[in-house]
Amino acid sequence: MKKIVAFALILNTFFLSHTIASADAPIALADSPLTSTEFYEAYMDVKMVQRTHLQNVLGLEIAEFLSSPENPIDEKAAVINALSWKFEGNNNAEFYMYYLALLYHVPFVQLDTDFLSADEIFCLGYLMAMDNFSHPENALPILEEAYKTLNNSFTVSMIFAIVKSQLFLNMDLCEVWKSVEQVLVNEDLKQDLRPEAKKKIIAYMAGYKEYCQ
Repeated sequence: MKKIVAFALILNTFFLSHTIASADAPIALADSPLTSTEFYEAYMDVKMVQRTHLQNVLGLEIAEFLSSPENPIDEKAAVINALSWKFEGNNNAEFYMYYLALLYHVPFVQLDTDFLSADEIFCLGYLMAMDNFSHPENALPILEEAYKTLNNSFTVSMIFAIVKSQLFLNMDLCEVWKSVEQVLVNEDLKQDLRPEAKKKIIAYMAGYKEYCQ
């Protein structure tokens, strides 16, 4: 995966700039799996989720929380979900990459998944997807890399499925539902996402089930 992190961020930045330049056109994807599954609400008892929801910008403390091996993966996902999204896009993934580059003492442009833990790769991929929700394909290679190691996690599997489902919004709405359904029926996964968070995701995603008639 050499240089895939920097390359993916370049793609994300390019498309983000294009989105800002075309801000006069409405973005249909604002009502979408990535922007409408606000499962962080089930984690508002976690102080970092509360703080993130209030400031909506990834700062040093949030970056440290995402990289700490002591914090569970579902709380990290909830923190990223709480950062939410903007029509004009965010730069949270870029900030996190600068933090990771400093943490691992490597130049920013040389940062690669080889330096990162599976949790950090997952967080970076999810941040990229939330930053530029209209181009989820840029984040998928990063998330897929994390999924290879964390594929027993319900949280990771569900976020990966949600990002993939975003690709089908303008093609096949039934596939939007099928992406997450595959995760829901997998009984081998470690149920590491809170039941209330799971319910919030299903409540929105089930709306696409009607297209599978």
